[in-house]
Amino acid sequence: MRGRLTARVPFVPLAAAFAGGIAAAPIATIPLGIAVWAGALLAGIGLVALAWPVGATAVTLLAVGAVGALRGAEAPAAADHVSRLALPATVAIEARLADEPLAWTPDRARLLVDVERVDGEARSGTVQLTAYGALPPLTSGQRIGVEARLDRPRGFRNPGTFDYGERLQQRGVAVVGTVRAERIVALEAREPAWPARFKRHALAAMREALPPVSAALLAGLLLGERTDLPPDVDAAFRRAGVYHVLAVSGFNVALVASTVWALLTVARAPRRIAALGALVVVLAFAIVVGAQPSVLRATVMAVLVLLALLLERDASVLNSLAVAALAILAGRPADLHDPGFQLSFAATAGIVLAPMPQGRLAGALAVSAAAQLAVLPISLAHFNQLSTIGIVANLGVVPLAGLGTVLGLVAIAATFVSTTLAGWLFTAAWPILLALRGIVAVAAMIPGAVVYGPAPGPLAVLLYVTALALGLAAWHLRQTQRRRAGGLAGGAGVLVIASTLMTLAPALRPADGLLRVTVLDVGQGDAIVVEGPDGRTVLVDAGAGGAYRLDAGERVVAPFLWNRGVLRLAAAVVTHDDADHAGGMAAVRDRFTIRERWDGSVGAGALALGGAIVTPLAAAETGRNDAARVVRVDLGLASFLLTSDIEAAGEQALLSSGAPLDATVLKVGHHGSRTSSGAALLRAVHPAVAVISVGARNTYGHPDPGVLARLEAAGAVVFRTDRDGAVLLETDGRRLTVTRWASRETQHYCLDPETAC
Repeated sequence: MRGRLTARVPFVPLAAAFAGGIAAAPIATIPLGIAVWAGALLAGIGLVALAWPVGATAVTLLAVGAVGALRGAEAPAAADHVSRLALPATVAIEARLADEPLAWTPDRARLLVDVERVDGEARSGTVQLTAYGALPPLTSGQRIGVEARLDRPRGFRNPGTFDYGERLQQRGVAVVGTVRAERIVALEAREPAWPARFKRHALAAMREALPPVSAALLAGLLLGERTDLPPDVDAAFRRAGVYHVLAVSGFNVALVASTVWALLTVARAPRRIAALGALVVVLAFAIVVGAQPSVLRATVMAVLVLLALLLERDASVLNSLAVAALAILAGRPADLHDPGFQLSFAATAGIVLAPMPQGRLAGALAVSAAAQLAVLPISLAHFNQLSTIGIVANLGVVPLAGLGTVLGLVAIAATFVSTTLAGWLFTAAWPILLALRGIVAVAAMIPGAVVYGPAPGPLAVLLYVTALALGLAAWHLRQTQRRRAGGLAGGAGVLVIASTLMTLAPALRPADGLLRVTVLDVGQGDAIVVEGPDGRTVLVDAGAGGAYRLDAGERVVAPFLWNRGVLRLAAAVVTHDDADHAGGMAAVRDRFTIRERWDGSVGAGALALGGAIVTPLAAAETGRNDAARVVRVDLGLASFLLTSDIEAAGEQALLSSGAPLDATVLKVGHHGSRTSSGAALLRAVHPAVAVISVGARNTYGHPDPGVLARLEAAGAVVFRTDRDGAVLLETDGRRLTVTRWASRETQHYCLDPETAC
């Protein structure tokens, strides 16, 4: 059976071995000498094994895996690579645009450039620039000159959270930079290539013929272009579990191919001509929309199917999927780690492998369910969320999105023949787009449409995938071997339970009696997690949020809490309404049950967390920053004073309040601005440790050198989130341990002079 399956889909085990090699590359690095001897030994074993069919298969897969590991291994940077510069630095660069500019907002865009010269010297390497302001007309392949502030990519460094800097490095971007758009100089005149011209033409036609939101929605359906899509519409598609229709994928490629095929068939073109026409248009479409993993996957599969039609051969969809994976990973091995790659291939594999019942409705539900089950662990791992309504919502969304896409494609084609005809077609698409928005909006408003939760670990994912395989086998055996099918189904259920328990394991562990205070790295903002000795947790602020910037509540605070096993909060404190403190709290409220909510205007009493006491202190009555709530945490001899954004007036109000201020740890006020941490406050607090929550490369000059000098004079050891990542403080009331998450360096403090620590 195994041999027959492998013979039908020979590229499936090869693709799995190649992907496995890439995944193992970071942990499989060995010295060159050992690699040579190991290679010679394996070659000898391979020659013997080739005489044995099973051995020959094993050697082949091992060799393919080794090639994958070589492709996935990170090559050392060349001597002239831009990453070898002393960074951060402001430099003059000459570079060539590697891609079309990507506008995130009207005044902020991403430029991916291949560097040629830095300060007049020849350099190589790819740099991602963020341009602020209105961009001049630029196109892919054009040479530009600009003064840029360069640095190494850096994400927020916290336990259990996504590291953007690591993701960029996986994509080959070792340096990032910021520029002012008005300072970008085109070093050569260059007309946009035809894909860029076509895309601009299509977008202009949609924007002229349709209302803004409908045009933005159609642009997402046709081209995956979501720049103009309002944040609330974008969020509704995500919440409803139908966001895939706005990300160009197999859905779009299949519609393009089938539309061209249908039009040519209606025109009585021969079958081979229809297949050839569809093939050409699919390739052109892929070039226009860009080389995202989902587009490449769908394009390779479509090309294989259309070639099979041209050659009058049968094509295995599963084998075509494996060929697509091999083709993409051979050229871009880093795509293995890309969520788009993983979601696209998992969803397609789920649909291909899943049994399809009779009947249109049952079949549509089965397709949607198969895709959702296949991507479940990936969605949790990358986004910490699952859609509960997506299976049903897709029944209405997919047909409407398909019809709107087909009308849009034909309308854009018609613009080259008759603008009147194109206008009629766009008008016909408009009510479909309105209906699509309406269904998505209703689905997104249903309570429980999205379930949030912790990311599963590798072993939990493996158990889940094994459970799916057992469930699939049970389905196929249900008629002929009922007892065996029942055993397989039972085994699948046990594995699903085991996978779930492993994912929730951090939440099931008993409290250990320690107080943990973690100052998270959220950039220029505050987010502090207080975990009591009894296991209950208080959140003090949640960093920044907003429509056009990373939401710290969603991407940092929530994943950290899940990583720590926190599923509910005893209290959530908003010290004041500044966006860099309160902006991320909405995402936290969506994801966690919160028993008490404190803010700067609502009074609250002390909260006991086992032996620890969390106490809100009086704030100044006026002032944007000075009225911020101050929080004190005590356990035994250890104490923490969290001073939010208070400045001189707020510190004076605190000193006048009569509250106890002496503390082991001071969370420095207002990110270390020059108007905070005055000498009088430091004398009253007398901290052994000071923690500054501050953004790297911030434009405010935080922390102020004068503040650092005052902290040093007060005898405090300073920890900073811009340098140290998250700062983890742990105490039993007699000892204090402080860990810099970025370097994993730990310092110990004895708080009880009469006891040996």
